[in-house]
Amino acid sequence: MKKLSLICFSISSLFAWSQKVGVKTTSPTETLDINGSLRVRGINLTGTTALKDRIMVFENDGVVKYVTSSAIIRQMPLGFFGLNTASNLVGNGKVANPLGIASLSANTNQALGWDGTKWLPVDQLSSSNWLFVGNSNTTSTNLLGTINDISMSVRSNNTTMLQFGKRNTLNLYDSSNTGLYPYNQQDNSVSYIRGTNGNSSLQFESSTSQSYKPVFFTTSDGNFGFRGSSAGNDWFEVSSSGSSNNGSLQFTIGDNGDEPIIFRKYNKSTDTFVEMMRMQGLGLNNLVRVGINMQGNVANSTLQINGSVTKKVDVINADTTFTEFQHTVFINNSSSITVTLPTASTCKGRIYILKKLSSGTVNITSFVNRNSSNSNVLSAGVTQLQSDGSNWQQIN
Repeated sequence: MKKLSLICFSISSLFAWSQKVGVKTTSPTETLDINGSLRVRGINLTGTTALKDRIMVFENDGVVKYVTSSAIIRQMPLGFFGLNTASNLVGNGKVANPLGIASLSANTNQALGWDGTKWLPVDQLSSSNWLFVGNSNTTSTNLLGTINDISMSVRSNNTTMLQFGKRNTLNLYDSSNTGLYPYNQQDNSVSYIRGTNGNSSLQFESSTSQSYKPVFFTTSDGNFGFRGSSAGNDWFEVSSSGSSNNGSLQFTIGDNGDEPIIFRKYNKSTDTFVEMMRMQGLGLNNLVRVGINMQGNVANSTLQINGSVTKKVDVINADTTFTEFQHTVFINNSSSITVTLPTASTCKGRIYILKKLSSGTVNITSFVNRNSSNSNVLSAGVTQLQSDGSNWQQIN
């Protein structure tokens, strides 16, 4: 005990006599300069006293100093901060909850983006893009498409099936002087269905259709049409036909041959329909009947008209060559004239009705009169002529 007291007294006296003490060094530079390691056997824990933002560190020359935690963070590379924790970063970024990240004015469904200088709120992809699983937060201002003059393309198997855009943007604009509407409207809005080798179609759902689902279609011959079901099992079609600049327009109705093609009008005041014309086959044969004003009934002849018939009437007094534009002709000439009929073989079945009103001579193309003799002069009264394909025959 005396030895220990002496040592303590000696050290105390040494601290009192010198401002710098060196251990294993003869030239101390600090109050206590240890040329070797330092070990502390016990450290008192802090009690209720508020913590100080101080950390003990060693400088490069071994000097022990206090520094603030923020001073250490400032010396780290820009944009990096190491944090080891098993907890998620939560909170609002305030001092009372320091693990949080402040909102920086970001709204719901917004993220933070770096603009090269600072973090700013940006729209998240899930709130501004269309999702494969669908969008539930769309508004009236949202859109699917382009916001510049570029076509929008819908693909399948990486092949364009549908395009949207202005006609000029889609290269569908006809700038020639003979361009028809709407092909000559460069700003015309177009929904363009693409095809393969000229073939494309637009089909509609129809669960009750048996075989003929409603469809618009094109063909490799340059024809277009639409087909659909009728009464489930029957079908109809309106389409163009032909090839090499030899086209036609076809109306088709069918299955067992007696389905009619009906033209009708609508009366809004009585909410009723009135049939105007009916074209109808008679089974699987070549027989067809057409009726006008039939009120839903099938015509009893090839052509049945429930109403009046008007045919063209002409009056002549000079030489005249007949064509398909004459039917009933009144001849009132004072001097001799000549009437020339078309060649009978070119208009088989055509009928002319001629009535001579004057005493002037009317020379006419040879026809077979009622007595089965050839005649070249028109008699007074009414003469009805019809071509049999070889000759003009008087039939009255």
